[in-house]
Amino acid sequence: MSATTTRSDIRTRVRDYLYEATADWFTDAQLNRLITEEVRGLPSRDIFKESLYTTDLIINQMDYTLPEGTKKIERIERNQGTSSLPDWTDFTGWDIFNNAIYLEYRPSVADEIRAFLRISFTVPTDDVTALDVPDDVCEIVVWGVVVRAYKMAIGYLRNAKNWDSVAKPDYLTLNTLNSWLAEAKKDYNDLIKAYMTIARPRDINLVS
Repeated sequence: MSATTTRSDIRTRVRDYLYEATADWFTDAQLNRLITEEVRGLPSRDIFKESLYTTDLIINQMDYTLPEGTKKIERIERNQGTSSLPDWTDFTGWDIFNNAIYLEYRPSVADEIRAFLRISFTVPTDDVTALDVPDDVCEIVVWGVVVRAYKMAIGYLRNAKNWDSVAKPDYLTLNTLNSWLAEAKKDYNDLIKAYMTIARPRDINLVS
């Protein structure tokens, strides 16, 4: 899937939905923070990158550092064939801690292993570098930021002191914002259901 959307693109689309063509209630800095929160939160909603990590076992070495951003290991396989004729079988006896694989024993052979990983997306730090979130999935980021922005607006209205020097718009009430928030949440949750990765079925070893 292609990834060409920038942080600036996300902000523009968020402002389209908020009907705020230029910064008014929400500054660019505020929206950037919300974009960061949303991108970081995608793996908790089962939306993530998938990566195949391969390495060779090292005799007597029990720990192996994983790529940065690894959130979960789906499974690990071991090549019990050759490089030209691989024979991948289930690899057991491991755990994950502090972004590393830890084995329960010391390897006696240097077989190749491969791990199927869930990787978090990279948090954007500028407005010109394309996110590594696929373009179609960026719609989730947009709606997630809209939801967070409405929650910020609700918090603003709850603080009566905010209106000492700024006239409160006649049409804007907590009920109105809660209605907008509910509609945004529905679109957001529908998109998550459409793009979330369903966990792969696994065989359970009831013996070992």
